[in-house]
Amino acid sequence: MATTSQYDPRQNLDLRLRQAGASKTVYALVTPEIETVKAELFGNSGGNGPDPIRAAYLDQFRHAWTGKQNALHRRFFDTWLGWAKPMVPLNAADFPFTYPTAGASEPLFHLISDYGNRARVERFSPRLVIFRGEYEGYKAYAEACGVPVTEQERHAWRDVADTIDPQDLLCLSQPSAIDGMVWPEANAFLHRLSERANPPQIVLDLTYVGATAEPPAETILAGAPCVTAVVISLSKPFGAYYDRIGGVFCRSENLGLFGNQWFKNLTSLQLGIRLMERFDVFAMARRYASVQQSVAEHVGLALGLTLMPADVFILAQASPGADVDPELVSYLTRAPGAIDARPRVCLTPGMAERIGMASPNSGSFS
Repeated sequence: MATTSQYDPRQNLDLRLRQAGASKTVYALVTPEIETVKAELFGNSGGNGPDPIRAAYLDQFRHAWTGKQNALHRRFFDTWLGWAKPMVPLNAADFPFTYPTAGASEPLFHLISDYGNRARVERFSPRLVIFRGEYEGYKAYAEACGVPVTEQERHAWRDVADTIDPQDLLCLSQPSAIDGMVWPEANAFLHRLSERANPPQIVLDLTYVGATAEPPAETILAGAPCVTAVVISLSKPFGAYYDRIGGVFCRSENLGLFGNQWFKNLTSLQLGIRLMERFDVFAMARRYASVQQSVAEHVGLALGLTLMPADVFILAQASPGADVDPELVSYLTRAPGAIDARPRVCLTPGMAERIGMASPNSGSFS
Protein backbone atom coordinates (compact mmCIF):
# COMPACT_ATOMS: atom_id res chain seq x y z
CA MET A 1 0.00 0.00 0.00
CA ALA A 2 1.53 3.29 -1.04
CA THR A 3 2.09 5.98 1.56
CA THR A 4 2.69 9.68 1.13
CA SER A 5 5.39 11.42 3.09
CA GLN A 6 4.44 14.60 4.88
CA TYR A 7 6.61 17.62 4.19
CA ASP A 8 8.42 18.92 7.25
CA PRO A 9 9.53 22.54 6.72
CA ARG A 10 12.07 22.19 9.54
CA GLN A 11 14.15 19.83 7.39
CA ASN A 12 14.52 22.52 4.75
CA LEU A 13 15.42 25.08 7.40
CA ASP A 14 17.99 22.75 8.93
CA LEU A 15 19.53 22.22 5.49
CA ARG A 16 19.73 25.98 4.91
CA LEU A 17 21.41 26.42 8.26
CA ARG A 18 23.92 23.65 7.61
CA GLN A 19 24.79 25.02 4.18
CA ALA A 20 25.38 28.41 5.79
CA GLY A 21 27.71 26.87 8.38
CA ALA A 22 25.32 26.91 11.34
CA SER A 23 22.72 24.85 13.20
CA LYS A 24 19.76 25.36 15.48
CA THR A 25 20.94 22.73 17.95
CA VAL A 26 23.97 23.73 20.02
CA TYR A 27 26.95 21.51 19.28
CA ALA A 28 30.26 21.60 21.11
CA LEU A 29 33.26 22.86 19.14
CA VAL A 30 36.17 20.40 19.15
CA THR A 31 39.41 22.38 18.94
CA PRO A 32 43.09 21.54 18.35
CA GLU A 33 43.74 22.54 21.97
CA ILE A 34 41.62 19.77 23.45
CA GLU A 35 43.10 17.16 21.12
CA THR A 36 46.60 18.27 22.14
CA VAL A 37 45.73 17.85 25.81
CA LYS A 38 44.28 14.41 25.09
CA ALA A 39 47.50 13.37 23.36
CA GLU A 40 49.50 14.59 26.35
CA LEU A 41 47.24 12.73 28.76
CA PHE A 42 47.14 9.39 27.00
CA GLY A 43 50.74 9.11 25.81
CA ASN A 44 51.83 6.51 23.27
CA SER A 45 52.04 2.75 23.09
CA GLY A 46 55.10 1.59 21.15
CA GLY A 47 56.50 -1.81 20.26
CA ASN A 48 58.41 -1.99 23.53
CA GLY A 49 55.45 -1.06 25.67
CA PRO A 50 53.87 2.21 26.72
CA ASP A 51 55.88 5.39 27.28
CA PRO A 52 55.98 6.82 30.85
CA ILE A 53 52.97 9.08 30.24
CA ARG A 54 50.79 6.24 28.99
CA ALA A 55 52.09 3.94 31.74
CA ALA A 56 51.00 6.48 34.37
CA TYR A 57 47.63 6.86 32.65
CA LEU A 58 47.05 3.10 32.65
CA ASP A 59 48.21 2.72 36.24
CA GLN A 60 45.44 4.96 37.59
CA PHE A 61 42.90 2.22 36.79
CA ARG A 62 44.76 -0.50 38.70
CA HIS A 63 44.74 -1.60 42.34
CA ALA A 64 41.25 -0.36 43.14
CA TRP A 65 41.40 -2.13 46.53
CA THR A 66 43.94 0.46 47.68
CA GLY A 67 41.38 3.26 47.33
CA LYS A 68 43.82 5.43 45.38
CA GLN A 69 41.08 6.40 42.88
CA ASN A 70 38.77 7.76 45.58
CA ALA A 71 40.26 11.23 45.79
CA LEU A 72 40.33 12.12 42.09
CA HIS A 73 36.84 13.62 41.95
CA ARG A 74 37.66 15.83 44.94
CA ARG A 75 40.66 17.18 43.05
CA PHE A 76 38.38 17.79 40.05
CA PHE A 77 35.93 19.83 42.10
CA ASP A 78 38.70 21.79 43.86
CA THR A 79 40.18 22.59 40.45
CA TRP A 80 36.80 23.72 39.12
CA LEU A 81 36.24 26.02 42.10
CA GLY A 82 39.52 27.80 41.45
CA TRP A 83 39.07 27.84 37.68
CA ALA A 84 35.51 29.21 37.80
CA LYS A 85 36.07 31.70 40.63
CA PRO A 86 36.31 34.81 38.39
CA MET A 87 32.85 33.88 37.07
CA VAL A 88 31.31 31.99 40.01
CA PRO A 89 32.84 32.45 43.48
CA LEU A 90 31.28 29.42 45.17
CA ASN A 91 31.87 28.57 48.83
CA ALA A 92 32.48 24.83 48.95
CA ALA A 93 31.43 24.70 52.60
CA ASP A 94 27.88 25.66 51.56
CA PHE A 95 27.72 22.67 49.18
CA PRO A 96 29.53 19.86 51.02
CA PHE A 97 28.19 17.03 48.87
CA THR A 98 29.82 16.74 45.43
CA TYR A 99 29.27 14.04 42.83
CA PRO A 100 31.13 13.53 39.54
CA THR A 101 28.74 12.93 36.67
CA ALA A 102 28.53 12.23 32.95
CA GLY A 103 28.20 15.87 31.90
CA ALA A 104 25.22 17.93 33.06
CA SER A 105 22.43 15.66 31.85
CA GLU A 106 22.96 12.99 34.51
CA PRO A 107 22.65 15.25 37.57
CA LEU A 108 19.79 17.23 36.04
CA PHE A 109 17.79 14.04 35.53
CA HIS A 110 18.63 12.77 39.02
CA LEU A 111 17.67 16.03 40.70
CA ILE A 112 14.35 16.26 38.86
CA SER A 113 13.61 12.58 39.45
CA ASP A 114 14.45 12.85 43.16
CA TYR A 115 12.19 15.88 43.44
CA GLY A 116 9.31 13.94 41.85
CA ASN A 117 9.88 11.00 44.18
CA ARG A 118 9.93 13.29 47.21
CA ALA A 119 6.64 14.82 46.11
CA ARG A 120 5.04 11.39 45.96
CA VAL A 121 6.39 10.41 49.39
CA GLU A 122 5.42 13.71 51.04
CA ARG A 123 2.14 13.86 49.11
CA PHE A 124 2.37 17.26 47.49
CA SER A 125 1.84 18.16 43.83
CA PRO A 126 5.20 18.57 42.09
CA ARG A 127 5.82 21.21 39.44
CA LEU A 128 8.90 22.19 37.48
CA VAL A 129 9.05 25.88 36.63
CA ILE A 130 11.27 27.18 33.83
CA PHE A 131 11.48 30.33 31.76
CA ARG A 132 10.15 29.94 28.25
CA GLY A 133 12.93 29.12 25.81
CA GLU A 134 15.18 27.49 28.43
CA TYR A 135 17.19 24.33 27.79
CA GLU A 136 14.72 21.77 26.48
CA GLY A 137 16.24 18.98 28.58
CA TYR A 138 14.62 20.32 31.75
CA LYS A 139 11.15 19.80 30.35
CA ALA A 140 12.00 16.45 28.78
CA TYR A 141 13.40 15.05 32.02
CA ALA A 142 10.46 16.32 34.04
CA GLU A 143 7.92 14.81 31.65
CA ALA A 144 9.80 11.50 31.77
CA CYS A 145 9.46 11.59 35.56
CA GLY A 146 5.78 12.50 35.55
CA VAL A 147 6.45 16.02 36.84
CA PRO A 148 4.22 18.74 35.28
CA VAL A 149 6.03 21.71 33.75
CA THR A 150 5.04 25.37 33.79
CA GLU A 151 6.81 27.85 31.50
CA GLN A 152 6.98 31.48 32.58
CA GLU A 153 8.05 34.63 30.73
CA ARG A 154 11.50 35.74 31.79
CA HIS A 155 10.69 39.44 31.51
CA ALA A 156 8.15 38.86 34.32
CA TRP A 157 10.81 37.44 36.65
CA ARG A 158 9.77 39.68 39.56
CA ASP A 159 6.24 38.28 39.52
CA VAL A 160 7.60 34.76 39.15
CA ALA A 161 9.88 35.24 42.16
CA ASP A 162 6.99 36.54 44.25
CA THR A 163 4.36 33.98 43.27
CA ILE A 164 6.17 30.68 42.66
CA ASP A 165 4.99 28.01 45.07
CA PRO A 166 7.62 27.09 47.70
CA GLN A 167 7.16 23.43 46.84
CA ASP A 168 8.00 23.99 43.16
CA LEU A 169 11.37 23.16 41.59
CA LEU A 170 12.96 25.72 39.29
CA CYS A 171 15.81 25.10 36.81
CA LEU A 172 17.79 28.11 35.63
CA SER A 173 20.81 28.34 33.32
CA GLN A 174 23.39 31.11 33.60
CA PRO A 175 24.80 32.09 31.11
CA SER A 176 21.39 31.49 29.62
CA ALA A 177 20.48 28.79 27.12
CA ILE A 178 17.67 31.05 25.93
CA ASP A 179 19.95 33.39 24.03
CA GLY A 180 23.55 32.47 24.84
CA MET A 181 23.93 35.62 26.92
CA VAL A 182 24.70 36.29 30.57
CA TRP A 183 21.25 37.16 31.93
CA PRO A 184 21.78 40.50 33.72
CA GLU A 185 18.80 40.07 36.06
CA ALA A 186 19.76 36.59 37.27
CA ASN A 187 21.31 37.75 40.55
CA ALA A 188 18.38 40.05 41.30
CA PHE A 189 16.03 37.13 40.64
CA LEU A 190 17.98 34.85 42.99
CA HIS A 191 18.12 37.63 45.63
CA ARG A 192 14.37 38.16 45.43
CA LEU A 193 13.65 34.45 45.77
CA SER A 194 16.05 34.11 48.70
CA GLU A 195 14.36 36.96 50.57
CA ARG A 196 11.19 34.90 50.83
CA ALA A 197 10.56 33.14 54.14
CA ASN A 198 10.14 29.79 52.36
CA PRO A 199 11.70 29.93 48.88
CA PRO A 200 11.42 27.12 46.32
CA GLN A 201 14.46 25.06 45.55
CA ILE A 202 16.56 26.14 42.57
CA VAL A 203 18.83 23.99 40.43
CA LEU A 204 21.39 26.38 38.93
CA ASP A 205 22.82 25.09 35.65
CA LEU A 206 26.29 26.51 34.92
CA THR A 207 26.86 24.55 31.71
CA TYR A 208 28.05 27.64 29.83
CA VAL A 209 30.52 28.82 32.47
CA GLY A 210 33.87 28.76 30.69
CA ALA A 211 32.35 29.65 27.31
CA THR A 212 32.38 33.45 27.67
CA ALA A 213 35.32 35.74 26.95
CA GLU A 214 34.84 38.39 29.63
CA PRO A 215 33.88 38.50 33.32
CA PRO A 216 30.23 39.42 33.85
CA ALA A 217 29.25 42.74 35.38
CA GLU A 218 28.42 40.72 38.51
CA THR A 219 29.74 37.30 39.35
CA ILE A 220 27.05 34.62 39.41
CA LEU A 221 25.27 34.36 42.76
CA ALA A 222 25.45 30.58 42.91
CA GLY A 223 25.54 30.60 46.70
CA ALA A 224 22.15 32.28 47.08
CA PRO A 225 20.14 30.52 49.84
CA CYS A 226 17.47 29.44 47.36
CA VAL A 227 20.02 27.46 45.30
CA THR A 228 20.08 23.86 46.48
CA ALA A 229 22.24 22.36 43.72
CA VAL A 230 24.77 23.69 41.21
CA VAL A 231 25.32 21.65 38.03
CA ILE A 232 28.57 21.99 36.06
CA SER A 233 29.88 20.66 32.75
CA LEU A 234 32.93 21.14 30.53
CA SER A 235 31.16 20.04 27.33
CA LYS A 236 30.56 23.50 25.85
CA PRO A 237 33.66 25.36 27.12
CA PHE A 238 36.12 22.77 25.82
CA GLY A 239 34.29 20.91 23.07
CA ALA A 240 34.33 17.84 25.32
CA TYR A 241 30.71 16.80 24.85
CA TYR A 242 31.40 13.12 24.31
CA ASP A 243 33.97 12.97 27.09
CA ARG A 244 31.07 13.58 29.57
CA ILE A 245 32.94 15.74 32.10
CA GLY A 246 30.62 17.15 34.71
CA GLY A 247 29.45 17.22 38.28
CA VAL A 248 27.07 18.69 40.83
CA PHE A 249 27.44 20.57 44.11
CA CYS A 250 24.60 19.79 46.56
CA ARG A 251 23.66 21.33 49.89
CA SER A 252 22.33 17.99 51.12
CA GLU A 253 23.25 14.39 50.44
CA ASN A 254 21.81 12.88 47.27
CA LEU A 255 21.39 9.13 47.65
CA GLY A 256 20.74 8.66 43.93
CA LEU A 257 24.17 10.06 43.09
CA PHE A 258 26.00 8.76 46.16
CA GLY A 259 27.56 5.86 44.26
CA ASN A 260 29.14 8.21 41.72
CA GLN A 261 31.98 8.73 44.18
CA TRP A 262 33.15 5.31 43.08
CA PHE A 263 31.32 4.74 39.78
CA LYS A 264 33.16 7.52 37.97
CA ASN A 265 35.09 8.00 34.76
CA LEU A 266 38.75 8.52 35.69
CA THR A 267 39.72 9.49 32.14
CA SER A 268 37.10 12.23 31.97
CA LEU A 269 38.10 13.63 35.35
CA GLN A 270 41.80 13.62 34.45
CA LEU A 271 41.06 15.33 31.15
CA GLY A 272 38.89 17.95 32.84
CA ILE A 273 41.57 18.72 35.42
CA ARG A 274 44.24 19.14 32.75
CA LEU A 275 42.06 21.36 30.59
CA MET A 276 41.22 23.65 33.49
CA GLU A 277 44.85 23.79 34.58
CA ARG A 278 45.96 24.63 31.03
CA PHE A 279 43.29 27.22 30.11
CA ASP A 280 41.66 29.81 32.37
CA VAL A 281 37.88 30.20 32.48
CA PHE A 282 37.86 32.85 29.71
CA ALA A 283 40.69 31.46 27.56
CA MET A 284 38.85 29.44 24.93
CA ALA A 285 36.21 32.10 24.24
CA ARG A 286 38.88 34.79 23.92
CA ARG A 287 40.99 32.59 21.67
CA TYR A 288 38.12 32.02 19.24
CA ALA A 289 36.38 35.39 19.46
CA SER A 290 37.61 36.52 16.04
CA VAL A 291 36.51 33.22 14.48
CA GLN A 292 33.10 33.61 16.12
CA GLN A 293 32.78 37.14 14.73
CA SER A 294 33.84 36.14 11.21
CA VAL A 295 31.59 33.09 11.04
CA ALA A 296 28.63 35.05 12.45
CA GLU A 297 29.03 37.59 9.64
CA HIS A 298 29.26 34.85 7.01
CA VAL A 299 26.27 32.90 8.35
CA GLY A 300 24.25 36.10 8.64
CA LEU A 301 24.90 36.99 5.01
CA ALA A 302 23.98 33.48 3.90
CA LEU A 303 20.71 33.53 5.86
CA GLY A 304 19.79 37.15 5.32
CA LEU A 305 20.13 37.99 9.01
CA THR A 306 22.30 40.46 10.87
CA LEU A 307 24.00 38.26 13.43
CA MET A 308 25.97 39.43 16.44
CA PRO A 309 28.25 37.18 18.51
CA ALA A 310 26.59 36.04 21.73
CA ASP A 311 28.42 35.94 25.05
CA VAL A 312 28.79 32.17 24.58
CA PHE A 313 31.49 31.89 21.93
CA ILE A 314 29.84 29.24 19.74
CA LEU A 315 26.55 31.13 19.45
CA ALA A 316 25.21 34.23 17.71
CA GLN A 317 21.93 36.10 17.85
CA ALA A 318 19.97 38.37 15.54
CA SER A 319 18.49 41.69 16.52
CA PRO A 320 14.96 41.71 18.03
CA GLY A 321 12.17 41.93 15.50
CA ALA A 322 14.21 40.55 12.61
CA ASP A 323 11.68 39.86 9.84
CA VAL A 324 13.72 39.16 6.72
CA ASP A 325 12.54 35.55 6.77
CA PRO A 326 9.67 35.10 9.27
CA GLU A 327 9.71 31.32 9.03
CA LEU A 328 13.45 31.09 9.75
CA VAL A 329 13.29 33.74 12.48
CA SER A 330 10.47 31.89 14.24
CA TYR A 331 12.38 28.60 13.96
CA LEU A 332 15.50 30.07 15.55
CA THR A 333 13.75 32.01 18.32
CA ARG A 334 13.56 30.00 21.54
CA ALA A 335 10.71 32.01 23.00
CA PRO A 336 8.70 33.41 20.07
CA GLY A 337 6.67 36.46 21.00
CA ALA A 338 8.54 37.12 24.24
CA ILE A 339 9.77 40.63 24.94
CA ASP A 340 13.27 41.11 23.44
CA ALA A 341 13.23 37.56 22.06
CA ARG A 342 16.05 37.08 19.57
CA PRO A 343 16.78 34.33 17.05
CA ARG A 344 19.71 32.24 18.31
CA VAL A 345 21.99 30.18 16.08
CA CYS A 346 24.90 27.82 16.75
CA LEU A 347 28.07 28.61 14.78
CA THR A 348 29.90 25.37 15.52
CA PRO A 349 29.68 23.85 11.99
CA GLY A 350 31.20 26.95 10.38
CA MET A 351 33.73 27.52 13.15
CA ALA A 352 34.89 23.90 12.96
CA GLU A 353 35.53 24.24 9.24
CA ARG A 354 37.23 27.60 9.68
CA ILE A 355 39.76 26.17 12.17
CA GLY A 356 40.33 22.95 10.22
CA MET A 357 38.38 20.62 12.53
CA ALA A 358 35.52 19.68 10.20
CA SER A 359 35.08 16.32 8.52
CA PRO A 360 35.98 16.21 4.82
CA ASN A 361 32.37 15.13 4.17
CA SER A 362 30.70 17.77 6.36
CA GLY A 363 29.95 20.22 3.56
CA SER A 364 31.57 23.36 2.29
CA PHE A 365 32.11 26.64 4.05
CA SER A 366 34.33 29.50 3.05
